[in-house]
Amino acid sequence: MDEPLANRLKQLHENTQRLLTGYNNKEHWQALYPMACKLAEQYRILYEHCPNALLSKLTLFNPQYSYSTNLVISQCVITAGLCASQNYDKKLTELYISAALVEHICVCSQLNKLAEQSKFSANDKKIWQLRHQFAAKIMLSCGNSAAPITHILAKLNKYKQALVNTPKTMLYDGGITLVALANIIAMNITHTPAKKHISFYQALADLYLRTPNLFAQHLVKSYVADVGPFLAGSRVIYQDQSMVYLATDKQNRHILVNSENKQKLAWYRIKASLKDNPKQWKCADKKLIYSVWNSEHITINEPSSLDKPRQLIELISQIKVNQEYSFKGLNKIMGHHPEIIARVCEAVKPYNKEHQAAKDLRHSLSMVGYNNAPAIIQRVVFEQLVNSTPHPLQRFIVNRLDSLVKIMALLVAPNKQYQFEHITLPLYAYTHFMLTQCSSHLTRKVAIDEVPNKTLSAPFSAFFGVESIKNEHIESLFSQLLSDNPWANTLLQAEHTAKKQLTNKHKLWVALKVIAQQVFKPELKLTPWQQQTLSEQLELNGWNEERTFYDQLGNLQIYNNI
Repeated sequence: MDEPLANRLKQLHENTQRLLTGYNNKEHWQALYPMACKLAEQYRILYEHCPNALLSKLTLFNPQYSYSTNLVISQCVITAGLCASQNYDKKLTELYISAALVEHICVCSQLNKLAEQSKFSANDKKIWQLRHQFAAKIMLSCGNSAAPITHILAKLNKYKQALVNTPKTMLYDGGITLVALANIIAMNITHTPAKKHISFYQALADLYLRTPNLFAQHLVKSYVADVGPFLAGSRVIYQDQSMVYLATDKQNRHILVNSENKQKLAWYRIKASLKDNPKQWKCADKKLIYSVWNSEHITINEPSSLDKPRQLIELISQIKVNQEYSFKGLNKIMGHHPEIIARVCEAVKPYNKEHQAAKDLRHSLSMVGYNNAPAIIQRVVFEQLVNSTPHPLQRFIVNRLDSLVKIMALLVAPNKQYQFEHITLPLYAYTHFMLTQCSSHLTRKVAIDEVPNKTLSAPFSAFFGVESIKNEHIESLFSQLLSDNPWANTLLQAEHTAKKQLTNKHKLWVALKVIAQQVFKPELKLTPWQQQTLSEQLELNGWNEERTFYDQLGNLQIYNNI
């Protein structure tokens, strides 16, 4: 990161151009996916370190490059900004930027014709119509690792149309909505020879008013709040002089430059109202495009820390479910987490006949008993971790987790030998793992094959759209957080132990997945082994009649939330 910012910006331009021209040589196709991934990482890191340097690309049209290259750069910057406004992790951000990079990889010449208002030939029309299929084919030539990008490309055109058309069309994938939104904005603001483009804030306002999609409106509002009232690179009038706005410092002083003197830029720090024009304009001045960002006047951000999640994970690892604590011991551990104590007071309501919250930690412990308290505290912290992890499918993921927990609670309800609080903790840890380690692969589908695996049962990841995960990674997390919870080990063992070798505790997890499959993928018939395992577990856990169980399952009102 010691390399001057101007050099990194120039490399970003050059590498974007190189990626887009790579389509012209079929021998280079296999290199395009890894190149797009690396380039997406560069966009993300640059946006984290100096967002204004990249935001200036939305106002400064570089005539050294074509319309299509400038458009793709704008779209990548907008995508990075939308992700930053939602605090998405680096995997998600890079996935969405990668999709923005490759969306137009096959139609750069057609984009340039579009900007020039030139007529499309019959071949142009065909290529334009199939541009996302062609891009997906090129990406898949690099292997299945490109599948998340092709998933976005497959639905992108439908989402773009739905975002600006009425009547309202339901859109269920927030990630594709974000990528489509970035493209619509970029197409509206990128400079064209006819100068029919509109300003950045006008484009956002028009889209906010036009779109019937609530998530898209939320994205636009968050993005505007994140960017602020002025856009870097905008031309402004100050003291009757035309200047360029770059940033606002911590003292709320605007940093402006005057580039009239070709030899040297004049810098200003002012506190004044500005009349700005955030509309993209042709700028051939390399000092404005690159060099200004090397100045000591520009602040480079340090990478943001994830202290809060780390603190919560440390809190979970300090509390052991099989250890009995005194009030003094728990109070010492939790004293620095008043928000968790408040949530614990709410979480103990079911243990109170009046269903009232506890007054404080001591009251909470007296209500649930000191033997149950560690598991309840861990659950509350896990819920906080899951609920505070940003993701386009976050509401769906939380709903799916809540459904699995409710099913397990019902399944073991008659069995007085099991402590429900202990059993469900691994489900929270598993979901936290999916959100943080598999964020770019999560989907709404249930990834259980119609042809069943004869050796192993489907993993829980399948209920979050992921066919398989690397066991060693999740084992490491479980070892760190749930080392003394025996149910954590049986959950993981049940996923990679042959069916014939499963114990009854392993099969409890299998039974949960079988019931979940009936709820979330009812069209998939159970295999004889699944039906037998479920019947055995229902009987072992005190359900004398399967019909009684299913009646109570229906009362839970669990559904396949899309």
